[in-house]
Amino acid sequence: MSGSDVAKTLDSELLPPSAELRRAVAVVYGREPTFQRIEVEAGPLTVRSWAAGFPSLVRIIMGQQLSSRAAQAIFQRLQAALELTPKAIAAAPDLTLKQAGLSQAKVATCQGLATAILSDQLDLSAIAMLSDAEAIAQLTQLKGIGVWTAEVYLLFCLQRWSSFPASDLAIQVGYQRLHSLESRPTRQELLIATSHLNPYRGAVAHLLWHYYRHLAQQ
Repeated sequence: MSGSDVAKTLDSELLPPSAELRRAVAVVYGREPTFQRIEVEAGPLTVRSWAAGFPSLVRIIMGQQLSSRAAQAIFQRLQAALELTPKAIAAAPDLTLKQAGLSQAKVATCQGLATAILSDQLDLSAIAMLSDAEAIAQLTQLKGIGVWTAEVYLLFCLQRWSSFPASDLAIQVGYQRLHSLESRPTRQELLIATSHLNPYRGAVAHLLWHYYRHLAQQ
């Protein structure tokens, strides 16, 4: 699949979970039945699942500290402005990227990512062969790509059910509401609270995002 073909699929409607993810969800339900309430209240689980590669990582960068809707709009404008390849992004004037809605920080991050791939500093194909910790270390060596971005890439694009973006606001709010907590848990608190669900916490993340979308519509 070409970069442009991948880009066209990124913001399609939410999809039903794969059979593998469904099995991971079943394990989570067995270990903590409270999570079964999510599909009872919010309906059948739907998830984001994107092809591994540069366009998907750019799309995740668009989602840093933005709502999914805002990130999608920026990504679609960027996609309309130029081909989503490392070469095209690296060569694009800053103004072109800013006109699509990218902040200066995200312009620098996307161009740094493109340059790293073109110079063989980063090989996204090789990332898929690494452990979670090694893959996150490789991705986060680039300025502007933090742990959240790396963890979401592993989960959405590499289907690593062990990847759990516990610093995600929607995940934290979803967990808070599901468990009727007085305050939103921190990343560390959430990691501790869900330790018994490892290595299936990626399924927990998908469930909590699904729950959060449901809560947002109420």
